[in-house]
Amino acid sequence: MSTFIGPIHYWLFEKIRVINNREDYIFENAAAMCGETAEELREQVWQTYGKKLPDVDLGELIEHDNIHGWLQRQINIAESREAAFIKELLEVCGDAGVQLLGKAFREHGKAYGENARAQGKYELDTAPGIYKALNDYYLNGMPCDQADMVIESRSTAFIWDKGAYTQLPNWKRVGVDAKVMNGFYEMWLGAFVDGANKAFGFRSVNCESTARNVVARYEIYKK
Repeated sequence: MSTFIGPIHYWLFEKIRVINNREDYIFENAAAMCGETAEELREQVWQTYGKKLPDVDLGELIEHDNIHGWLQRQINIAESREAAFIKELLEVCGDAGVQLLGKAFREHGKAYGENARAQGKYELDTAPGIYKALNDYYLNGMPCDQADMVIESRSTAFIWDKGAYTQLPNWKRVGVDAKVMNGFYEMWLGAFVDGANKAFGFRSVNCESTARNVVARYEIYKK
């Protein structure tokens, strides 16, 4: 194994796996509702974006002479494949697809929040601690993208500005409605917080755009 594969690469790879796992969970729910139709839709998406990576150690998969490029490519593939499958489900299933996806995103997010709580290594009785846990699961681009900027950090409230939707180019690439996708992502974030500690909530806070090109402001708060 290359000595250049460090903890940050494994950290990022695990967040890519969360996306892949969520895609699987969405498919399982869709298959229960649509049967062979869901399988056909997924096969169409796989023909374009390929199947998810096998569940083996990162060292067996990564391009050792292009670690950064390989990880960025896997982010693009994972986000695009999930979005493409969602787009197909929405087009075929309509309102039923919206309900299915909302339920799947909330259940999946809550399960990962509960997983974070079970780890016993996060300070989930504080808002900053919940954000730290969230950042270990939620894929928001490469570390160098620096998409988030902390605005306020207190034990009962953590507020940050989302300066860019790193997923947006991939959503545009597959032609899915970005507002719809962002809505599903926010459901996942809120459910994660709930799973981590029911005493806290998550919300999107209205704010005016600034020179930092803020596109959203989020808050984890004590209820």
